[in-house]
Amino acid sequence: MNSNPLIALIVLLGLLVTRTAFGEPIANELSTEKLAGEGVWVMPALQRQTTRGIRVTVWFEDQFLGKGDSYQRRAKEFATSKRRQLRDDVITTLKSLSRRSFTAAKPAIDELLGAGSISQVERHWIVNGFSCNVSPGKIGSLKQIPGVRKIFMSRSRGVPPITKETSPTVALSDRKDFDSNRYLHPWYTRSLLADQVWDRLGVTGQNTLNVISDSNFDLSKTYSINVYRNDREIPANGKDDDGNGLIDDFHGYNFANNSAKITTRPVPSNTFSGQLLHGSMCAAIICGAGHAELKYEFGLAPEGRWAGVIAGPRIEAAVEWAIEQRADTYSMSFSIPNLGEYRSHWRKVMEHGSFCGVFFVSGAGNFAQSERVPVQMRVPEDIPSVVFAAAGVQRDLRRTTFSSKGPVEWNLEHYQDGRVQKPEVCAFNQGLPMMAPNGQIRPTAMNGNSFAGPMFCGTIALMVSADPDLLPWDLREIITSTATDVAEPGIDDETGHGLINCYRAVKEVLRRKALREGNDPSPFEGREPNDELDLKSLRESLRPRFTVLRVQPNSPAAKKGVKVGDIIAKCDGKTTANMQQFRTAKANATARDQKKITVHFERNGKIKPIDFVPGNWGMSAGPSFGSPVFE
Repeated sequence: MNSNPLIALIVLLGLLVTRTAFGEPIANELSTEKLAGEGVWVMPALQRQTTRGIRVTVWFEDQFLGKGDSYQRRAKEFATSKRRQLRDDVITTLKSLSRRSFTAAKPAIDELLGAGSISQVERHWIVNGFSCNVSPGKIGSLKQIPGVRKIFMSRSRGVPPITKETSPTVALSDRKDFDSNRYLHPWYTRSLLADQVWDRLGVTGQNTLNVISDSNFDLSKTYSINVYRNDREIPANGKDDDGNGLIDDFHGYNFANNSAKITTRPVPSNTFSGQLLHGSMCAAIICGAGHAELKYEFGLAPEGRWAGVIAGPRIEAAVEWAIEQRADTYSMSFSIPNLGEYRSHWRKVMEHGSFCGVFFVSGAGNFAQSERVPVQMRVPEDIPSVVFAAAGVQRDLRRTTFSSKGPVEWNLEHYQDGRVQKPEVCAFNQGLPMMAPNGQIRPTAMNGNSFAGPMFCGTIALMVSADPDLLPWDLREIITSTATDVAEPGIDDETGHGLINCYRAVKEVLRRKALREGNDPSPFEGREPNDELDLKSLRESLRPRFTVLRVQPNSPAAKKGVKVGDIIAKCDGKTTANMQQFRTAKANATARDQKKITVHFERNGKIKPIDFVPGNWGMSAGPSFGSPVFE
């Protein structure tokens, strides 16, 4: 080695320049903060836990974001950064913090482990700290560990032993270049103007990884054509090839039972079960792609990839995995009430994760009819700034009655924002098409904000595909400022800033990218014809009609010639424009002990009366619209 310090410095600088020239980011450790206050804060609920063991989550004093307002403040500090470089710098910083704090704390932790006071220690770097089980009456012993400043009651039961269970491995398939005319796409891609992003801007979600946190994933060909493949892991060999402590995390990982098994329940090929297909349909909406044996393509970002995680209560491990796989989005279609002060831990995980380049997305929740504001939106959708929440509207843009409303409230020991505006935007959450693993379709089978969130996620995948260095706070400003107002003028607590507009959002991303890189932004400037929905025309064309959605084979309805798409005009002489009117008319006729009930069906402009006997007729009905479900 050269002993001349000046020459050594020149050589080092030369190496740095060389690495930068080849596009390899060089991570730098960033400044950090300390938690405010003095002493060790203990979540009040823990002080009552004296007769049984409990699991806790501990924060060390040193954090990347130390105070309740740190996210907004440090976003301004890094306002001119690039997302990918900032991600690498923050990951390096978080891991260094964790290593230093845990090294200092380890002797005390080992002593408590040896005494049986604690067990099942799981270290976290996404928030500098750890989780562990604490024996009865031993909470106070944690205060003696060097660096410990906050102790939360966790929802986890500990870390299950690693198992070698795995889901089927999906072979890599050849995919043709994207062609928007090759497959039929559902109506929401047109209403959100995603099709214009593909055709006019050439952005289709390329090179994005979208992690879906759910409870079950179907890996049949219908859903897995673009499933993620961890290239550092050899699939199904029972080994931890990439050295991250997880065995066979090839398509994703199940942190709830510590295995690679993300298909936790068998999925029959002909099922339309909302529970079995929940995670798969979320993936399909975000980036579902077509294949040779299928004529449908569901995804807003059809050239993106998806990975499935089952996080359970181990949110830290799941988010750390997503970050290390360099995920772009993290979709959460679940809602957790009554976390109390533990909400702060979830929020800190996602604030740090946001600085690590992950865009967290959630539906607004389905609790408008059962909960009061400000708790209709819960964790994770109530987290400000870093979790983007989508409320729901119907296809004709009427608000869905069950869709949770804001604002939310943060008056905790660590976060004291007070009332916070939520949701950010709205998407569609009722009467959505659904696909069975065998490719069969039901045109209006899915309801819930579980699916509005993935539409937000798919939009973000398009935006990040257009500019991989887009920062999270800039993305939030773009997607809210380009949304189409569909309720009362201005932002509101039911639909946020309005309906997502994929085209205007991606176009603004490209404009800003051109300015940042010194290129001509004019192709992306100004308004254009058809860059926003014509709300009046849309509503007029989508007046719902009460129609037959499904007819069971060999049922009374099938034998009498009823077909899917028939309009149910009358039942027992009463007009039936919706399910409530239909059920009431049928129930009244049954109560009168009528031997027959006449239903008037409309098909191709002609009315046909059909007589039924009281009972189950083997058909389901609901609202449908004149515009086709797929085009």
